[in-house]
Amino acid sequence: MATPSLTRLLVVEDNEDDTFLLTRQLARAQIDDCVTVIGNGTEALTFLKETSPLPLAVFLDLSLPGMSGLDVLREMKKESALKDVPVVVMTGSIKPADMEECARLGATAYLTKPIGLSTFIKTVTDLFPKTVETP
Repeated sequence: MATPSLTRLLVVEDNEDDTFLLTRQLARAQIDDCVTVIGNGTEALTFLKETSPLPLAVFLDLSLPGMSGLDVLREMKKESALKDVPVVVMTGSIKPADMEECARLGATAYLTKPIGLSTFIKTVTDLFPKTVETP
């Protein structure tokens, strides 16, 4: 896994099409520099524990091979060093139990796929108000 020397945003997504769409939206929002993409939860958690400085935000899919996105979120919130990193959940799940658990764990946002550009830009603008210019 090749990573830039500074990761501003971590994308945890195993679907190549979703990764492509997300990175395209990050480019449109003008915050696509220093993005690291990891395809499974276990590697993402290891990366977060070993990275300094921490990313400004994590975009997390719930449906991942091995360790699920919910498990990653749970582990992040247990770690004092990781608990304050904003996590934007991106998922195809519309299950109320998933939404409630993510909210209980402190996810910053819960976006259901497919994610529209306007919804995505609003979420990113809320996270990084001084960085993103709205179209």
